Amino acid sequence: MRNFLKLVGRFGADERGVFGVIFAVMAIVIVAFSGAVVDYVSVQQAKTRAQVALDAAALALQPKIYTDTESQIKATADSLVLERIADSAIEAHVTSATFNQTLGTLQLQAYVKIDTLFVKLVGVNSLTASLLSEATRGATNIEVALALDTTGSMGGSKIKALRDATNELIDIVVKDVQTPTYSKLALVPYSATVNPGIYADAARGPVDSAKPINGVAWAKRAGTNITAVTKANPAKVTSAGHGLSTGDTVWIDDVAGMTQLNKKAYRVTRIDANTFTLQTTAGANVSSSSYSNYSSGGTVTACKTSGCEINVTTSVAHGFATGINVYLKSVGGTSKISNSAYAITQQSGNAFSLDGTNPTTIASNSVSPPTKTTYQSYSSGGDAYCAMLGCEYYYFKRASGDWVVWQISTCATERTSYAFTDASPSTALLNPNYPSSTAPCVTVPIVPLTTDKTALHDTADSLPAQGATAGHLGLAWAWYMVSPNFSNMLPAASKPGAYDAENLRKFVILMTDGAFNTMYCDAVLSRDATNGNNSVKNSCNAPNGSAWTQATKLCTEMKKEVTVFTVGFDIDNDTTTQNLMRNCATSSEHFFLASNDAQLLDAFRNIAETISQLRVSK
Repeated sequence: MRNFLKLVGRFGADERGVFGVIFAVMAIVIVAFSGAVVDYVSVQQAKTRAQVALDAAALALQPKIYTDTESQIKATADSLVLERIADSAIEAHVTSATFNQTLGTLQLQAYVKIDTLFVKLVGVNSLTASLLSEATRGATNIEVALALDTTGSMGGSKIKALRDATNELIDIVVKDVQTPTYSKLALVPYSATVNPGIYADAARGPVDSAKPINGVAWAKRAGTNITAVTKANPAKVTSAGHGLSTGDTVWIDDVAGMTQLNKKAYRVTRIDANTFTLQTTAGANVSSSSYSNYSSGGTVTACKTSGCEINVTTSVAHGFATGINVYLKSVGGTSKISNSAYAITQQSGNAFSLDGTNPTTIASNSVSPPTKTTYQSYSSGGDAYCAMLGCEYYYFKRASGDWVVWQISTCATERTSYAFTDASPSTALLNPNYPSSTAPCVTVPIVPLTTDKTALHDTADSLPAQGATAGHLGLAWAWYMVSPNFSNMLPAASKPGAYDAENLRKFVILMTDGAFNTMYCDAVLSRDATNGNNSVKNSCNAPNGSAWTQATKLCTEMKKEVTVFTVGFDIDNDTTTQNLMRNCATSSEHFFLASNDAQLLDAFRNIAETISQLRVSK
């Protein structure tokens, strides 16, 4: 027993190796406290990421405070935060969502928690941080017009990205509750043209309707047989019971022997009921002294007009003026004059004559010549259209040198007077559009200023990718949609406010993915347009200059009254278009360059938040 007690005493007094034991115990504490810095940095990084995600959720959901409940917003915000963080190592949840519709604020509270790596050695297994974000919308009336490039180069993923970006902009800009301030948006899809849709007549003028045809003929009545023609000056013709009067115009054909008389129009001087002499239509005597001898046959027929042209009658007053072009369509019986254009030489209230025609010759711009009986066999139907600029059809000379007839569309092109202003259409109409395969009419029409988010989303979802780029037209029409000068052509709910209206801001957003290459002369693709061949172009150059020049001038004038944002999409290698878009914007801060689909979405979101004065206030 005594030996055991000595052993215990000696062990208690022995200090050899105690440092190792103490260090082993202290090492846990040292590592924990040293690692606390790492854990702290980790939680701060997680907090920063979560705060960015929470701010984004607050901005995105602020417009929902007028339609959704707080619990619905909380659930949606929670999903958005988790989606944006996208890190399973970070636990984050929105704990509350509260809003004030009067002030236009949405407040989200959340927390973020991460597991520790080092301080868990001392019993701290996780770290938690609280988050707060509040989004507030400005109290200003806003009118926004968005010009969207829907050209062929926007195909594939690009057009989908544009649809998505436009839909997000709609949700941010257009409030669900439009009091005490309103927020309206207009959409202007453009490619080679802009389509005013139901507003086309007000913008480019109404188009005259077809005039129903109820008669086509050149002869007053059936002809009579010729039995003799003298070789004399003037030539004397015998035709029993001809029924002609002095001054009548006649057509002679099918004469045998003296064939020099055939297929010509003449004026006659009556001698008696069976004979008459011939003059030219200008009144000079016709000498047959040097002609071949008459042998037999022939007919003489009184003409309806002084030149024996084809004469068309309509069931209503046609309103056509002498000298204009008309286009005939679906004429029964006399089908060979259908689908052709003619100038009018003589006209009355319900009748007109076709220049370049007679009983055996058809106008040079038409199909192959028929025989005279073709014109005498009219059966029924047919329509006559004006074929001048602004009419349903347009007869013009192409750059390739031939003459064609093209039909109007509901689209519009640039005007030549007041071209770089927002003057009302009642002051200067827009030019119409006669489309081609290279420059077709945009299929999706404009949507004027509206608060109808369903209509806006439907349009955004249907954006096509077709045609060339007339960016100046998209820009001009975006301006028109926020211009009070265009109020008269729009419904009450879409009428823009006055430029100097109190508490009102106006914005235009222009987006494109390429060079402006399409302009017009007289409503047809101009000869100097840089796309298309001569078969789809007019024979004249664009009177307003290139599309680039026109866009530059429009930007300069528009910025005097409107704030302009521009977005260049996938134009990194196109410095010319970059410069145009940068210079068109109100400032360099209003120009966005999006290199890919994600950046386009970010650009539209940033613009929408700026316009809406939507900001993180806490």
